[in-house]
Amino acid sequence: MDASENLDQYLAEIVESSDDAIITKNLSSIIRTWNKGAERLFGYTAEEAVGQPIMMLIPEERPHEEADIIDRLVRGERIHHFETIRKRKNGTLVPISLTVSPVRNASGEVIGASKIARDITQQKEAAERQNLLLAEMRHRVSNCFAVVASLITVNARQVETADELATLIRERLMALSDAHKLAVTDPEGKTACSTSLRELIASVLKPFAGDRLYVLDVEHLRIAPDVLTPMALVFYELCSNAAKYGALCQADGGLVIAARRQGDRFVIDWQERCGLDPEALQGEGFGTQMCDSVVQTSLGGTIDRQFRASGMTAVINLDLASLEVK
Repeated sequence: MDASENLDQYLAEIVESSDDAIITKNLSSIIRTWNKGAERLFGYTAEEAVGQPIMMLIPEERPHEEADIIDRLVRGERIHHFETIRKRKNGTLVPISLTVSPVRNASGEVIGASKIARDITQQKEAAERQNLLLAEMRHRVSNCFAVVASLITVNARQVETADELATLIRERLMALSDAHKLAVTDPEGKTACSTSLRELIASVLKPFAGDRLYVLDVEHLRIAPDVLTPMALVFYELCSNAAKYGALCQADGGLVIAARRQGDRFVIDWQERCGLDPEALQGEGFGTQMCDSVVQTSLGGTIDRQFRASGMTAVINLDLASLEVK
């Protein structure tokens, strides 16, 4: 065996052992070679794929992509890291990063293409999580500033000096910080402290309500560690809105929170008494969408809001089994 044969065998072994899908095709878009990485990514064996049109991997709504790739190959172009969607044997779709290079004959003519495809599902999911986290962080920061502004405005009416205002604001911000600590986890994933639902609601509510009267008629329920953060987020959002627009920003406003087991459900009834413009408050901002998503995905429930001139009410219907400490 000469050196060229050894090199060819060596290159073939590299292609065959690659984690990426490596495929060659001719200019008629017929598959010529198909490595193990392509089998893992797309589900077809080499026997099933070789000789078949590459269009079997392309979703019906993307037929133009192959024509465009062939046109660019004929011009001798190389396509780098083209992100697209392809179809597996079982019909599921997979996001991939595709690099396509022209294959030439001894005369330099383009006779086909080699494709390297990489599954980027995890990268896409990570990017989506990061975008959601950034959006939530922007919303949280904005809400924090709004809460501080609300605390200053409301509490300024209760004091006579700047020192008294500073002390009052500091106390309420520290109370808000204490509420967040209930939802903090240690590196091993255990909660820093356990709490009941009533304790959690009271802790979140305290810095928003200040000296205002409110009623907590909440049945005792010890919160499971993995739902503490979602529950805190939901009540933080409700309190934020009440402090900005509802019962907690009006001197004569009132708030009643009742919660009871109802069979295999746990129902929380949030009732604000205040003057409202119902039409002005029914839009769905990010906070509302986030709240609804958390209730549905993390707490197995629903939240139904009603806006009336007399105030806002919210009924939160949750899966009891997912809330309670086992």
